[in-house]
Amino acid sequence: MRNEIDQGPITNNYLSFRDNAARVVKEEGKYFRYIFKAYEAEYNHLMNSGFYEELISNGYMIPHEEINSVEAHIGVVTNNYQNFYKKILPKQIGFQSYPFEWSFSQWQKAILAYLSINRLALKYGMILKDATPYNFYFESGRAVLLDTSSFAFFKNGDPWIAYRQFCSEFLSPIFLMHYNGLRWSRLTRTHISGLPLSFVSKQLPLNSWFNFSCLIHIHLHSRYSNDQVDKSEDNKIGEKKKGFTKEKIEFLLSSIQSNINRLGKDKSKVSHWQKYYEENIESADYLEHKVNVIKTWLDNIRPKSVLDLGANTGKFSFIASEFSEQVISLESDEISVESIDQMAEFNKYTNIRTVINDLAEPTPDIGVMGKEISSIFTRAKSEMVMGLAITHHLFINNRMNFDHISEMFARFSQKYLIIEFISKNDNKVKVLMKDKTINMDNYTEESFLESFSKYFKNKESVELKGSPRKLLLLEKIN
Repeated sequence: MRNEIDQGPITNNYLSFRDNAARVVKEEGKYFRYIFKAYEAEYNHLMNSGFYEELISNGYMIPHEEINSVEAHIGVVTNNYQNFYKKILPKQIGFQSYPFEWSFSQWQKAILAYLSINRLALKYGMILKDATPYNFYFESGRAVLLDTSSFAFFKNGDPWIAYRQFCSEFLSPIFLMHYNGLRWSRLTRTHISGLPLSFVSKQLPLNSWFNFSCLIHIHLHSRYSNDQVDKSEDNKIGEKKKGFTKEKIEFLLSSIQSNINRLGKDKSKVSHWQKYYEENIESADYLEHKVNVIKTWLDNIRPKSVLDLGANTGKFSFIASEFSEQVISLESDEISVESIDQMAEFNKYTNIRTVINDLAEPTPDIGVMGKEISSIFTRAKSEMVMGLAITHHLFINNRMNFDHISEMFARFSQKYLIIEFISKNDNKVKVLMKDKTINMDNYTEESFLESFSKYFKNKESVELKGSPRKLLLLEKIN
């Protein structure tokens, strides 16, 4: 595929091929952004007006450094370096989750950050030309803009060129989550370019019509927009319409911001995992022993990164954060992820990242040619993986055998795995098996060890006190 634009011939690029101002490329394990000459004026204004410094000081945008050499990567352009103005090296991101993997509060933070950045941009005669949540990542509990080349000049009379995209990609998911349930955000995985407003309007309940922002920007907007119109064409149409003064668009942004601030998930909803360690644990001795063993192993290894699969309340994610630079807390239950995210922010655990994912339906490579969005296996791969009290759920509820489970853990792990084996005589296994017809003949410790031995060697195993459960420390076979 060859994309001819006025900046010159661009070869296959799946990271930022829609951006006509810059290209993101990966060179020697680092991500760089090449700024096109066509974006020179906007970039210089961003950097020289004081706008960049204010964005960075407020934690709104990813910082970067300029690279003296502008020589382009051979995989980005073909013998055409003169069309690039700057090469910049953004701060490298340890882990990036995608919108369909966010909790409600993360969606809320991203929208509020987007609106705040626009309000700040107006002070400097600029505005964000894009309105996609994929331009944000989370760090230390904040939503941070990672697209340095997303700003355009704005003057009185200009339209809000990203308005339709904002309604489709930002407002639609959060209103669906607010009114219909947290799981609705996962719909964005099949609509990475935004949800059709007419579809969203039909899914929202009657009481949503009494929310002013939802009424104006979803329901009424859907009546006067064509969801099939290409975004670029939609923007061209918008350019012919009467635009905004800075004061009017500032008022509009502020009113939406106030409305989003008032939204919240149903406080009456409680995950069945929320009191797991108070009400569902085998025994106090079991938990204390388990914690002490895991702490000892983590302290001895000091892994650079840890992935906690099936994190539920995040108890062991927080423990791992004491011994590792980065912890990814992965859980399928939205309310549990919400709780972990809020607890991490409140207690200032800056090295914990949360992600909603179902291990039976993990995020695959998706987007154009399956190369725009990386799978969770690629992004969450960590030196140490913890799979605590999870294999029996995968085996019984998801009908995954031990070969499936061990292969999955091997794909996530770079070197180590802490895994818990729970026998079929365990009370929790008996509860899961109630009213199920699954064949448990192969659910044995021998089968478990045989499957995992294909990818890992056993370094240590411990029988946990007050329980028939066993904890194992495994090392990946090279």
